Amino acid sequence: MSKDHSHFASNPTRNRSAISNGSWLLEGVDNRSALGRRFRDLCVSFADGLGGEPDLTEPQRAMIRQAAAVTVQSEKLQASIVKGEDVDHEKIVRLNNLQARLIKQLGIGAKRGRPKARQSVKERLIAKRESVA
Repeated sequence: MSKDHSHFASNPTRNRSAISNGSWLLEGVDNRSALGRRFRDLCVSFADGLGGEPDLTEPQRAMIRQAAAVTVQSEKLQASIVKGEDVDHEKIVRLNNLQARLIKQLGIGAKRGRPKARQSVKERLIAKRESVA
């Protein structure tokens, strides 16, 4: 006795939340603030590490938002340390461990080895021509 759920798939974009429409906005957050911009930049960077935002699943987007939020909080605590303020060192350790786990789960950790040199368009066309021949 399965129900027809096809009407859910045709949900117009204007009836979906901003987050579902591909925005990295969070409810009640001013994304024009320094922390809001940093959060958005981290989300975009993490998404790029997975091939770009359009190819992400909703669970990946949720994990990216979580990783970005944890990273922003960790950076705030690091700034406090540099300013000489008292901070909860256990909190920093917990945040850094959570951040590392989230990034590992997403599969966007640091790549080992030297970065590959980018090929010019001409070099790519020549290599493609040689591989076909």
